[in-house]
Amino acid sequence: MGGLRYPLLSDPDSKIIRDFGIFNRKVPRKHSWYGICYPGTFIVDQNGVVQSKFFEHHHMQRITAESVLVKNYGADGIKRMEAKTDHLTLSASVSQKVVRPGNRFTVTADVDLKKAMHVYAPEVQNYRPISLTFEKQELLYFHRPEFPKPEKLLLAAIKETVPVYKDRIRVLQDVTVSHRYRDKSITLSGKFEYQACDDKTCYLPASVPVTMTVDVIPYDTKRVPRELRIENTRTQK
Repeated sequence: MGGLRYPLLSDPDSKIIRDFGIFNRKVPRKHSWYGICYPGTFIVDQNGVVQSKFFEHHHMQRITAESVLVKNYGADGIKRMEAKTDHLTLSASVSQKVVRPGNRFTVTADVDLKKAMHVYAPEVQNYRPISLTFEKQELLYFHRPEFPKPEKLLLAAIKETVPVYKDRIRVLQDVTVSHRYRDKSITLSGKFEYQACDDKTCYLPASVPVTMTVDVIPYDTKRVPRELRIENTRTQK
């Protein structure tokens, strides 16, 4: 069944985007982009109240719906790999199977720690914190990873309180694909690093390789039928 199955908002006088504060006035009034709303996504509840919003710097970039489901609602995404160590199990997934140039998608690292184990949060001082990093690639932008809020643990032997994670944690890594990206796939190569401790022992730092591939499909740039085009009616000088 074809056709749109959701409502579209008509805003011919730009009233709605003005009310939301996303009417673009940062370009000259005579510029073709003047008044185009800032690129973004609002998440609203059943009463129309905004619960969260996602905005980008460029009109050709958008966060994907699948990424929103992962970030806002804890969706699992597409599982790509799993690794086990003496201290934890790491499951890595990606928000979707396929992306397009300009998409912002999410890589998820779910970490299940063994009983009595803990690892250190990024803000810890004088200890080895967890990290999720990927090799840099041209035309890919890796955003700052998102970590959950840690809990405080008292190290009784040295009377020190430190931020740690226990049980299960989820780390999110957003990736934006440049609108100039032309390859048919993206291979992400990275690593999850940590130092695990239990009530008696702090073990040697460890690193778990994280590798996954996402397919890339181009946008259909074929011109729309003439009867559907909005032609530029401005007088050319």
